[in-house]
Amino acid sequence: MNLRTEADLLLTLERGCYSLPELYRLAEQAGLADRNGGRWIIQDGQAQFKRRLRSALQTLKRQGQARPAGTGKAAWLIEGSTARPRRALLIWLPGDPSGVELVLGAAATVLAQADEPIDLVVADPPWALGRGDHRSAYRRTYGRDHSQVVAGYVDVDPAEYAEFTAEWITAASVALRPGGYLAVVTGAQQAARVQVTAEDAGLTYVNSIAIARRFGLYTRRRFVHQHHRVTLLTKGPLNTPDRVFHLPPEMPRGRTGHIYAADLWTDIPEQRRRNLLRYDNALHPTLVSRLIRATTDPEDLVADPFLGSGTTAIAALQDGRRFYGGDLNIESLRFTMARILAEVIPAIRPEIEQLALFDTPTGAPA
Repeated sequence: MNLRTEADLLLTLERGCYSLPELYRLAEQAGLADRNGGRWIIQDGQAQFKRRLRSALQTLKRQGQARPAGTGKAAWLIEGSTARPRRALLIWLPGDPSGVELVLGAAATVLAQADEPIDLVVADPPWALGRGDHRSAYRRTYGRDHSQVVAGYVDVDPAEYAEFTAEWITAASVALRPGGYLAVVTGAQQAARVQVTAEDAGLTYVNSIAIARRFGLYTRRRFVHQHHRVTLLTKGPLNTPDRVFHLPPEMPRGRTGHIYAADLWTDIPEQRRRNLLRYDNALHPTLVSRLIRATTDPEDLVADPFLGSGTTAIAALQDGRRFYGGDLNIESLRFTMARILAEVIPAIRPEIEQLALFDTPTGAPA
């Protein structure tokens, strides 16, 4: 994984309860020891990268983002290891207000392994744009600094997209409870396939929500794609009492004062993580939170079989829902675990004093 600074390591990847020697080892594995004279021996007789790591840790402590060990804990119980987690369960002590479980695997497999019916599946599947290929037009066109992007994104061959879509949407249909929802985020060109495939799997169309984008890729021979879609479907008929729907209070109001929940959303910001490590493809939390609050009740189970940067997990936690999800990419699981420990728990449970990661023996239940 490509990291630019020792602060990236502490803030974005390996936030937890570790000894300094283990942090030094993690920094070496990430290539930070070889950056900008990191192996030079300085006045304390140690390599410079170790000094930089300790300095970054002290800075985070002063900012209140790294706390000393105490009686409260927030821990990931991991099956496998922190480097190669296969399953992870978030444990909060004292008190566990919300369950979060992550699984390594393909989307259909992740959905099939759910222990209970799911209330909402939020999915941002690969768009078959060649994101994982350094030769692709996507990388050449958008010109990102890919040294700041989490490695391991798994794209789909365009020739296999129809079969891929049918497989995971069928699994989602089976995993949903009656009245539950499937919300799929795609580009405009994939939305039709998603809707038809989902209806063939027995789901019922609810909405096609257009999410306006500030900038679209300039083209000369067709209209610029300046929006993407959320295709919303439900399991069962539209008039079933099992289906819940809440009007989001932040949406515009009509002249009568009633919430006017239109299917054109122009207020969703672009997702940015300036100067922080980020995932190759990420939704903005505002988008996911609105979907969650509109289609579920508190304590309901939200799932995301394309975990990516973990935005759905984070939004679910913040909105008081339980979460279950997974990804084919190991780094997706690690990145999500780190983000929850570093960004979410300190914000919603400031009394938690210790952040920790614990491994279980290989094959042990998590």
